[in-house]
Amino acid sequence: MRTFVSLILAFCLGSLFLCACERHMSSNEPPMRPLIYTELPPTSQAEEEELPPTMINIAPEDLGYALFHAFVDHDRSAYESMFISGEELSTLIHMPLEGAAKQAAEIVNKSEVLWTLFAPTLEAEEPIGGLSTRLRLAEFRLGKGRNLAGKLATPELDDLIQHWGNELRIELIDSSKTFTIRIPKIVKTPQGWRIAATIEMDKTLQLFLETGMHLKTDLITSEHYPMPLEVGNFWKYKITKTLTTLPTDPLVESADPTVTDMITDIYHRQGYWIVFFERTLVDPMVQDAEGPEISRFAWFVTPRMIFPCMRDCQNNADNISYLLGYLMRQTPYFVFPIEVGQKWSTSGQPSNYYKYEVRSLHQEQIVVPGGAFSGTYEIFGSIEEGRESRYFVPGTGIVMRTVRSGAGQRTEALIKHRLIL
Repeated sequence: MRTFVSLILAFCLGSLFLCACERHMSSNEPPMRPLIYTELPPTSQAEEEELPPTMINIAPEDLGYALFHAFVDHDRSAYESMFISGEELSTLIHMPLEGAAKQAAEIVNKSEVLWTLFAPTLEAEEPIGGLSTRLRLAEFRLGKGRNLAGKLATPELDDLIQHWGNELRIELIDSSKTFTIRIPKIVKTPQGWRIAATIEMDKTLQLFLETGMHLKTDLITSEHYPMPLEVGNFWKYKITKTLTTLPTDPLVESADPTVTDMITDIYHRQGYWIVFFERTLVDPMVQDAEGPEISRFAWFVTPRMIFPCMRDCQNNADNISYLLGYLMRQTPYFVFPIEVGQKWSTSGQPSNYYKYEVRSLHQEQIVVPGGAFSGTYEIFGSIEEGRESRYFVPGTGIVMRTVRSGAGQRTEALIKHRLIL
């Protein structure tokens, strides 16, 4: 009976992984080698009892493919079944069960970050059709099989076979960008091949997932995004300065300058937008024949973060490989969803040496010339000018900004805004 069940399981899993892999592999990659099929008809499986995930038995070449589909299909039971259990580890290396169970659990726990990044916070955030519409399987590179002594293994002679340095490569559809997931070690157990070391991912994949570029691009639209981003939207601020020293001529009265940030253009791309602004500075005390001072800047916007987008970023709007490398060197202005206590630095990573921190949520109203706002988050940061506090209202944007330096304090308070939703 046990042999019969094993044969049926090999047939079903072989069919599943063969079809899945052919569907997602690049056309220029050789097809995955076929599994050995049994002579039993497919309908025979229905007559057998369902087998627990721990009895999954697949070839080493197929473990990476199974892992990819567990990620994109969010199949938690299949994912967990691929890791070595405490009992299996204890049997293989003759380790006390308690210690083996602790070590096996640690492998799963340290690999959890990758599972968490692939899983959306909400099911509705995924693109229609799932992650398989954004990512596809490129290849699984199996490392050489070795025995316990580290020498090349002979399957007929070695009881313990392990493959080191395995790599799962994933392609971003409609792009040449390839991500790598490393599976440092897989071992053969009596129940099949299992992952026996913490799964690792390259930094660009981590950033791609953390910024939410694998999620629905619709999440950036004004209907869903914390800050309405539409061409024509603008925010106008009055600038006031509190000086630490008195002006040289106290009889001279100064009029407050204003600055207006208006969205002039948006490049819509799958997973991200590049939003262009025109900044107009009007200073009544510095009037010349050329009129207001006009400058331009841009943001790189994803469902989870907003980064500065300098000229190189703008010039490579369709080069995702370049853009991911660029973002790894930048610190985002915003990380969503905003929560009190957040701290982040380069590429949005949490850090004790942070550049920005969400310090508080002001339930009392913050009053500026443009209105009274409640539920305002204070985003505190260290910038080149000094110490900055930005007061952000979800659905509106920045309603006030202060910068403190040795020369005094500069405040930009919202006096007018237009939001096209």
